[in-house]
Amino acid sequence: MRVARIGGIEIRMHWTFLVLVILVVWVNTSSGVSTVAAGLLWITAIFASVLVHEYAHCIVARRRGAVVEDILLLPIGGLSQLKEMPESPADEFAIAIVGPLTSLGLAALALAGGVAFGARLWPPSLFAGSWFARLAWLNALLGGFNLLPALPMDGGRVARALLARRHDRLTATRQAAKIARILAVVMILGGIFYDFWLVIIGFFVYLGASAEEQAAEKEGPGSMRMGPPTSHAHSRE
Repeated sequence: MRVARIGGIEIRMHWTFLVLVILVVWVNTSSGVSTVAAGLLWITAIFASVLVHEYAHCIVARRRGAVVEDILLLPIGGLSQLKEMPESPADEFAIAIVGPLTSLGLAALALAGGVAFGARLWPPSLFAGSWFARLAWLNALLGGFNLLPALPMDGGRVARALLARRHDRLTATRQAAKIARILAVVMILGGIFYDFWLVIIGFFVYLGASAEEQAAEKEGPGSMRMGPPTSHAHSRE
């Protein structure tokens, strides 16, 4: 579903996003209208942060010669859908790294605002306390988590770009995919005991890494064509 157009970039929302909204309303209904409104406002803040993260990817991608199709919002995060990508590892590095850096920049701004207004910033919290603190830790989580070297997340694309400086595209992708699968298994096992969202993210990373490797094998070792940088698993909250 198209929800907006910003700077020439279509912003779309997958229909499953409505399931998340319905779930938030259903869980908080017994606590009153104000609690429901607060829950929906927090969901809006989460995906506004995700959108800024994805938009940063798109801006750099366009400057590097890519064609941006749109940004798709999903219940587990966001996806920048690109085509006609530039073929340099340096371009992939720049496009991938800017998203996490933008999120960390937003976190720093929120922390600075919290300090300026005397808000309590510690201990970390996503569901209570000052909005400055909540937004700061949310964006710190988005930025830090996406720097994990796990394809197809941003950190995995950064890792592949760095590996591609010494190896051909196929070898770099295989090595990055191997690292991603190891991290995926760790996420799945950790999620079983800690948080089911990690299980979902782990499966996504495992499948995504395998898909990236298969795509690279079809392109061959000499190809440097990149797939779209993605920022999945943002909305663990």
